[in-house]
Amino acid sequence: MLDETVSDRWTVRAHPEGAPEAVVERFGGGYRLSRWSSTDDEPVRLGVYTSPELAETAWWRLIDREQNQGRRTMSARRTGLEDA
Repeated sequence: MLDETVSDRWTVRAHPEGAPEAVVERFGGGYRLSRWSSTDDEPVRLGVYTSPELAETAWWRLIDREQNQGRRTMSARRTGLEDA
Protein backbone atom coordinates (compact mmCIF):
# COMPACT_ATOMS: atom_id res chain seq x y z
CA MET A 1 0.00 0.00 0.00
CA LEU A 2 1.07 3.56 -0.65
CA ASP A 3 0.87 5.96 2.27
CA GLU A 4 1.39 9.65 1.44
CA THR A 5 3.49 11.02 4.31
CA VAL A 6 4.00 14.55 2.97
CA SER A 7 3.27 16.23 -0.33
CA ASP A 8 5.10 14.38 -3.15
CA ARG A 9 6.44 11.61 -0.86
CA TRP A 10 4.94 8.18 -0.14
CA THR A 11 6.01 5.15 1.87
CA VAL A 12 5.37 1.60 0.70
CA ARG A 13 4.03 -0.75 3.37
CA ALA A 14 2.78 -4.33 3.24
CA HIS A 15 -0.21 -3.38 5.43
CA PRO A 16 -1.46 -0.23 7.20
CA GLU A 17 0.30 -0.98 10.51
CA GLY A 18 3.47 -2.32 8.85
CA ALA A 19 6.85 -0.65 8.89
CA PRO A 20 7.84 1.40 5.82
CA GLU A 21 9.78 -0.74 3.35
CA ALA A 22 10.44 1.73 0.55
CA VAL A 23 10.01 5.40 -0.28
CA VAL A 24 8.56 6.94 -3.45
CA GLU A 25 9.25 10.62 -3.99
CA ARG A 26 8.62 13.10 -6.78
CA PHE A 27 11.80 13.45 -8.80
CA GLY A 28 11.99 15.63 -11.90
CA GLY A 29 9.24 14.41 -14.23
CA GLY A 30 8.81 11.08 -12.46
CA TYR A 31 8.77 9.26 -9.16
CA ARG A 32 11.94 7.81 -7.62
CA LEU A 33 11.76 4.50 -5.75
CA SER A 34 14.27 3.93 -2.96
CA ARG A 35 14.79 1.08 -0.53
CA TRP A 36 14.36 2.48 2.96
CA SER A 37 16.20 1.16 5.99
CA SER A 38 16.89 2.70 9.37
CA THR A 39 20.31 1.00 9.40
CA ASP A 40 21.57 2.37 6.06
CA ASP A 41 23.26 5.77 5.86
CA GLU A 42 21.86 6.40 2.37
CA PRO A 43 18.74 4.96 0.73
CA VAL A 44 19.33 2.54 -2.15
CA ARG A 45 17.93 4.10 -5.36
CA LEU A 46 15.96 1.57 -7.40
CA GLY A 47 14.68 3.56 -10.36
CA VAL A 48 12.41 6.33 -11.58
CA TYR A 49 8.85 5.59 -12.70
CA THR A 50 6.00 7.53 -14.30
CA SER A 51 3.62 7.24 -11.34
CA PRO A 52 3.73 6.38 -7.63
CA GLU A 53 1.61 3.29 -8.34
CA LEU A 54 4.10 1.96 -10.90
CA ALA A 55 6.93 2.54 -8.44
CA GLU A 56 5.02 0.55 -5.81
CA THR A 57 4.44 -2.27 -8.31
CA ALA A 58 8.17 -2.30 -9.11
CA TRP A 59 8.90 -2.59 -5.38
CA TRP A 60 6.71 -5.67 -4.93
CA ARG A 61 8.19 -7.27 -8.07
CA LEU A 62 11.68 -6.69 -6.68
CA ILE A 63 10.68 -8.32 -3.38
CA ASP A 64 9.18 -11.29 -5.27
CA ARG A 65 12.40 -11.71 -7.27
CA GLU A 66 14.55 -11.56 -4.12
CA GLN A 67 12.40 -14.15 -2.35
CA ASN A 68 12.40 -16.48 -5.35
CA GLN A 69 16.09 -16.04 -6.07
CA GLY A 70 17.47 -19.00 -7.92
CA ARG A 71 14.09 -20.09 -9.28
CA ARG A 72 13.38 -19.74 -12.97
CA THR A 73 10.14 -20.05 -14.84
CA MET A 74 9.59 -22.84 -17.31
CA SER A 75 9.76 -20.40 -20.24
CA ALA A 76 13.00 -18.92 -18.89
CA ARG A 77 14.49 -22.41 -18.70
CA ARG A 78 13.41 -23.18 -22.26
CA THR A 79 14.65 -19.94 -23.77
CA GLY A 80 17.59 -19.32 -21.46
CA LEU A 81 16.21 -15.87 -20.65
CA GLU A 82 15.48 -14.53 -17.19
CA ASP A 83 12.20 -12.80 -16.39
CA ALA A 84 12.21 -9.08 -17.14
